[in-house]
Amino acid sequence: MQSAQAAYTVLCTGYSSCVSKGYPHGGYESHKGTSYWNMYTGTNCTNYVAYRLVTTNGMPNKRPKSGVGNARDWGTAMSSVTDSKPVVGSVAWWGKTGNHVAYVEKVVSSTEILVSESNWSGSFDWRRITKSGSGWPDGFIHFADPKTATPKIVNESKPAILSEPQVGTSIKASGGVWSPKGNTYAYQWLADGKAISGATAKTFTPTATQVSKDLTVAVTATRPGYSTTKAVSPARDVTPGTFGSSAPPVITGAARVDSALIASSGSWSPAGSSYQYQWFADGVAIPKATSASFVPGAAQLDRAITVSVTAVRAGYARPAAVLSAATGPVAHGTLSSTTKPVVSGTPQVGTPLTASPGGWSRSGLTYAYQWLVGDALVPGATGSTYVPRAGDLDKTVTVRVTARRDGYTEAAAVSGATTKVGRGVLAMRSRPTVSGTPRVGSRLTAGPGTWSSPAAFAYRWYAAGKVIPGATARTFTPTHRERGLKIRVRVTATQTGYTSAAYSSVNTTAVATGTIAVSVAPKVVGTTRRGTTLTVSPGTHTPAGASLRYQWLRDGKTLSGVTARSRRVTANDLGHRLSVKVTFTAAGYSARTLTTATSAKAKATSTLKAGASRPGRGKVTFAVRVKASGVSAPSGSVTVHYGSSRTRTVKVVKGRAAVKLTGQPAGAQAYRFTYGGASKVASATYSRSVTIR
Repeated sequence: MQSAQAAYTVLCTGYSSCVSKGYPHGGYESHKGTSYWNMYTGTNCTNYVAYRLVTTNGMPNKRPKSGVGNARDWGTAMSSVTDSKPVVGSVAWWGKTGNHVAYVEKVVSSTEILVSESNWSGSFDWRRITKSGSGWPDGFIHFADPKTATPKIVNESKPAILSEPQVGTSIKASGGVWSPKGNTYAYQWLADGKAISGATAKTFTPTATQVSKDLTVAVTATRPGYSTTKAVSPARDVTPGTFGSSAPPVITGAARVDSALIASSGSWSPAGSSYQYQWFADGVAIPKATSASFVPGAAQLDRAITVSVTAVRAGYARPAAVLSAATGPVAHGTLSSTTKPVVSGTPQVGTPLTASPGGWSRSGLTYAYQWLVGDALVPGATGSTYVPRAGDLDKTVTVRVTARRDGYTEAAAVSGATTKVGRGVLAMRSRPTVSGTPRVGSRLTAGPGTWSSPAAFAYRWYAAGKVIPGATARTFTPTHRERGLKIRVRVTATQTGYTSAAYSSVNTTAVATGTIAVSVAPKVVGTTRRGTTLTVSPGTHTPAGASLRYQWLRDGKTLSGVTARSRRVTANDLGHRLSVKVTFTAAGYSARTLTTATSAKAKATSTLKAGASRPGRGKVTFAVRVKASGVSAPSGSVTVHYGSSRTRTVKVVKGRAAVKLTGQPAGAQAYRFTYGGASKVASATYSRSVTIR
């Protein structure tokens, strides 16, 4: 093809330049790489005109005749629809005077037209052509003129979203460039390709539901007599919105233990749908303190309190927390008494009084107690109960209660006074008892029983209901006068500050006859030698005043008439053993008889002598003589001890014996003689020295 040679005026050159001056190209700039009617692509007249006939005039993208190829052949091939009358949307054809086609954009008059064209030279332009010149087209081809096909509005440049889409921030769309101009435009915003309900303005403020979605805007152009055209902008990702803070949170309330502090949220733009809180003590986060209010505890005492607030809203990025100003140091909480402490119980000696702490302004308190009697502190009386003592008699009692709680200043309150303390009552818990066996001479012991308070006890013993004179000790030993009678004891309890009280035990069984007790048995004292006196030691017995009777025995047989406590050993006793039967008697007691251990055999006292003769060298002969009072011819044996360990034993016959010793060393020698005794004769010894030749 060749450029048409004609008298014309070029109105614009180039796609962008023409569009900026109001001369569109129907969007061909972005479609020139596509073949229409099987023409060459790019900047040439036939592909451009075919594009306009398809996109603007609504013809199919199919060559109407095979002859419609080279531009010079178009009018010949389409002679049936070719004439000399220009119409908007018809094709200006130069077949005889040139090899070119152009698209008729406007018919000014029958002799003046405006055309748009894409030239083989690579340029796009609009020209004004007048018939007076030599460049008037050879004809006008009416493939599908606007009178028979609805013209289209062409989007020359796509709509665009002019700023980064962010939740909460208004954004604006450019409508793009359209041909022709002066159309009516409708907007529809889309998220991930789906229309957003109500988003039909040129501006749009993204919400949380569009976060991270592809946002586009569709622009629909309408114009009377033209078909509706829609164009969609390139997509842009919607990012979370951001908060702005213009004022920090403010803490209201008194910074005091257990006094609530309230935090405002501060000022945020936009306002949060909710807010997150974190409370701090001296800059250290307080665990679980994450609500709009906070009640300081003892752990925060003397520490400054702050709170950080973070706004939360769907679709918005989490902002940095904003910190409040600090409070002053947390002060101690205050306690106050709402009702006085109360003392309950009967004010009398020994009866417990109990304190209740009364009412207080806070719960969870601990209490300390101090009891007062007659307005004086009672040392050590610091429990919740107090037992009045004898010294409190006729005085009133109060209690001072001190309330404490961690983090609080302690406070005290005093109860009202009781009536005057009266005398206590000694109450018996268990009655007195009598322990021991009711028997004459057997000690009975009183148990005082148990009483409501420690007391002193006095005792009074009764026999058969009658007072036993002088029986006022805790123990009592019945005598023969009480034998056969029943015994009881009456115990009187006394205590300072108390009214005395007395209770009796139950009666014992009747007092039985006593048994004489012997702790050390009687025995015979003395040596059983003829002529000596033997005496009975009575031993130890109870009762000590019991009477004793004696009966002497020889070899266990009674010696008639021998009943004194002492007796001499006679010749008739020699060779026999003696013992005594002792009988104990006492009023109210059963008699008791004991026999002493038997004595050694009674024997006569013996004497021993030895005369010496020396019949020769180294020899000695002893003539031994044994005598015993009351025994005419004692028998037995004599042993002589001499040298270091030598002995010689000989028999004694009728009181005599001879001992002959030989081989005795010369000089003075010692000899010891021992008589072994006999059944009636006691043993004896004799010593002497002899000079041996």
